[in-house]
Amino acid sequence: YPWDLLDANDMVLRRTEAKERGEVERGVTLKGEVVVEEGARLLSGTYVEGPVLVREGAEVGPNAYVRGPAVVGAGAHVGNAVEVKNSVLLPGASVSHLSYVGDSVVGEDANFGAGTVVANLRHDGENIRARVKGEMVDTERRKFGVVVGDVAKTGINTSLNAGVRLGAGTTTKPGEAVTKDKGVRV
Repeated sequence: YPWDLLDANDMVLRRTEAKERGEVERGVTLKGEVVVEEGARLLSGTYVEGPVLVREGAEVGPNAYVRGPAVVGAGAHVGNAVEVKNSVLLPGASVSHLSYVGDSVVGEDANFGAGTVVANLRHDGENIRARVKGEMVDTERRKFGVVVGDVAKTGINTSLNAGVRLGAGTTTKPGEAVTKDKGVRV
């Protein structure tokens, strides 16, 4: 299941040791095990709590908050006033500004418009349920955000409900509240 990727990510990242080969500007705070690969950039005001892996060519900040376990994929972008928690951003993914992504998997070259917010917790305290092959499945997770396909795009101020999927190439309208899967076959 897609949420198993988050558990696997956690397991692998907890075995990493901090390394800074990329550019870390003055004013960046690193706590715990943080790997910044060569060619990656962390901009001033950014706060990173490991375990976190920032891949080559990725850029984080300014003033972003990334808390692990998390991976910012090669060439991905996490911009100003963005929080990423326990998520995997695949190569080229972009969450440019004023957004929250928690407990999620974001596909290659996906783009979140400004103000996109991912819900990752039900108000009733129950586990998140997600559709798999047409059936609703208990993720056995109290917190789980979204699965976003490659090259999907959200309009500004999009709200994505916990457990939804956006299919590859899917777009949302500005201000759209996505409460069920969109653009997903089966």
